[in-house]
Amino acid sequence: MPDEARSAETQGGELVRILVLCIAIAILALGVFACQQAQETPAEQVETQVEEAVEEVLEETAMVDPVCGMEVTLESEWTAEYEGVTFYFCSQDCRDKFIEEPGKYLEAIGEEIIGT
Repeated sequence: MPDEARSAETQGGELVRILVLCIAIAILALGVFACQQAQETPAEQVETQVEEAVEEVLEETAMVDPVCGMEVTLESEWTAEYEGVTFYFCSQDCRDKFIEEPGKYLEAIGEEIIGT
């Protein structure tokens, strides 16, 4: 019986070692996967740069009330967030109009920027 008890202890110890080894492999695999995900390809870098440039243009445009075209400051009490960009308005009425149809006003801003 003592041999059977030692055999059970040995098997239990081997199972623990195998379990620890499996966990270590899983952690290593997750680390490798995370590193691969963190690396951007050149195309992704260009896409990021384009997105940042568009955001800059939108931020500059946001300083003009997109509904009436009046210049406004960052201190304006009337603002609205749209697709991650804060727009500033000269009045509650302009803000409400924008919220109802943001695409209409953003299209007009785009035409002004392009010059069509």
